[in-house]
Amino acid sequence: MQKNFHDPFDHYIRELPVPDPEIKGRRVRINQGTIKSITRLTHDTLELVVRCDPASQPLDGSAGQYATLKVPGIRKSRSYSFAKTPEDENPGEHTFYIRLVPGGELSGWLAEGDRAGEHVELAGPLGTFGLDASDDTMVCIAGGSGMSAIAAIVKHAANLGVARDCFFFYGARTQKDLYCHEEMRAVGERWNSAHSFEFIPVLSEEPEDSDWSGPRGLVTAFVKNEYLDQGRLPTHGVKAYFCGPPPMIDHGVEVFAGAGLGDENIYFDKFEDASSPAPVVDNTKCVLCDECLLVKPVANCLVEATNFKINGDDFAFSFEQVQPARTSGLYYNSLYIDEGECVRCFACVDACPHDAISVDYDRTPKTLRMYT
Repeated sequence: MQKNFHDPFDHYIRELPVPDPEIKGRRVRINQGTIKSITRLTHDTLELVVRCDPASQPLDGSAGQYATLKVPGIRKSRSYSFAKTPEDENPGEHTFYIRLVPGGELSGWLAEGDRAGEHVELAGPLGTFGLDASDDTMVCIAGGSGMSAIAAIVKHAANLGVARDCFFFYGARTQKDLYCHEEMRAVGERWNSAHSFEFIPVLSEEPEDSDWSGPRGLVTAFVKNEYLDQGRLPTHGVKAYFCGPPPMIDHGVEVFAGAGLGDENIYFDKFEDASSPAPVVDNTKCVLCDECLLVKPVANCLVEATNFKINGDDFAFSFEQVQPARTSGLYYNSLYIDEGECVRCFACVDACPHDAISVDYDRTPKTLRMYT
């Protein structure tokens, strides 16, 4: 018999989200392997090929996703996009384009000498960036080592024979920073013959007196001025893909939004680093589904925590991890992202089905019991 009464706790109850089967298929695997080869592509960009140990499980990644790499002597993992589609890789191998960053720990380690045969720990796949299923025109814009993810996506599209046009704009500083010309030429030759593929490098710092006859300037400004404003690109029936430095992506998104392209048609993968803010868990929105815990690439980036000590800026400067059977359960504590361990991969943000993790949330830790 149905009872009619008011439940005083009803306003605390939230409906659990429906599990996302795509997230279930993106469980992060941590594999051990070795460096198979390192090839210099430009004066400051390397191609790194990692071979996973024979007993490793396949990562089951897709073009546009990335992985974290950890090598001996480097405490924290680093995130890098896959530079090849899974169907183009040898079994158990993964290719990355890595820029030699001044002061960069992992890139500096790679540049010190021949690292072939060295041990590496690889965790992935991570991220949701990738080819969409529409037939819309593809406008791809990459900068620097953002070439990797975009190159993988257009190679995958060519392999599939997609019935769509593609414009690939690549922003570099000078001619000595250009690479993948032959690969993009091969993509153009394999592209669906009923549609077009164009690869357009744009140089921002090429000397005026050089022999370069191609486009110059910032790549996003060039696309706006020479393609969007001139009507050489459609503003409807388009999907825009960006990969590279955050300022390039921010300006590119602004340009395409100004041309009338909706957010749902814009995809991007920003190259964040330790200087970027770490995401924060809002425990008032957390429903204890564990999706974030199942995609973390390192052991202690996202932990169940208790006994926070807060400094004058409301940041936690110490805490204790919840130990099963030793401390109280998570219900009385918090899911917490340790900024010192976080590698800024944002896999937890992508995986959370209830919008409980964001870089915009209050960074003062809160426990779940405060809201029950």
